[in-house]
Amino acid sequence: MSGWSTTLPRQLDQVSEAFGIAEIRSPGMLESVRQTGFVWTARPGVVCLAVNRKYIAIARDNPDVVAIITPPALAARETVEGKAMVVCDKADQLYHHLHLNQLPEPERDDIEVDDTAFIDASAVLRGRVRIGSGAHVGPRVVINGPVEIGRDVRIDAGAIVGCEGLYAKVILGVRRHVPHFGGVIVGDGAFIHAGAVIVRSAVSGEATRIGKHAHVGILGNIGHDVQVGEAATISSNVVIAGRATIGARTWIGASATVSNMVVIGDGAEVRLGAVVIQDVPAGGDVSGNFALPHGRNMKRFLKDNRDEP
Repeated sequence: MSGWSTTLPRQLDQVSEAFGIAEIRSPGMLESVRQTGFVWTARPGVVCLAVNRKYIAIARDNPDVVAIITPPALAARETVEGKAMVVCDKADQLYHHLHLNQLPEPERDDIEVDDTAFIDASAVLRGRVRIGSGAHVGPRVVINGPVEIGRDVRIDAGAIVGCEGLYAKVILGVRRHVPHFGGVIVGDGAFIHAGAVIVRSAVSGEATRIGKHAHVGILGNIGHDVQVGEAATISSNVVIAGRATIGARTWIGASATVSNMVVIGDGAEVRLGAVVIQDVPAGGDVSGNFALPHGRNMKRFLKDNRDEP
């Protein structure tokens, strides 16, 4: 990531009135900001957005975060030592304005494929791509770097690894696409089935991750910055929204939807067609729309059928 064409303090000065910047605490820290990121981003010199006390606490404890953009109501209750704080009426819009105005790295092909890997002649590899030993990349697969493919990974026909995802924000009255600057890492032995889509991370230097021996089913959709654990199974037509975490050895049933930021614990089961909008504990078993503990749903279903005339 090349940062911005001008310094961050100058940019903030230029847009101060448009975004309603009310105050900048510890402004000297802004000189060390290198890029945007989330409150947990592990990249030196991050400016992040924090709109609640939980995110402020994470940002406060993250040594890589040097500046925080936050709304006035939260700033009135929270102080953060050793970091800049940009207090702004349109905090979300300012953050995304800064994100999309970063200068992306120059696009150039830098492809390394192990001699034992198979790449179908119709596959398309672009950007910085690393493919490990024994990997198999099928017909019409598209891989947009930065992408790292581990050993013995199989990617079936028509899958896309490393594309832009749906990340639209209204900034000063105009709906804009928020660019994705990061990459994808696919662990050893994973299987990406036909037509699946793996969106790259939104943050430079970070990655959407598919764990070792995990399976992503036919037409599965994995959003930006999702973390899929080892040996997880994501069935066909599943949608995992951005920044969700899917634990190790989980099972996500066909056509289920997992909302953004949700955490599915290790070994949990999400039944087919479920719509998950809250965290599922390790070993949990949920179903329904919205998803509830599966036993509770089954009791309700059986009762409803028993009571029918």
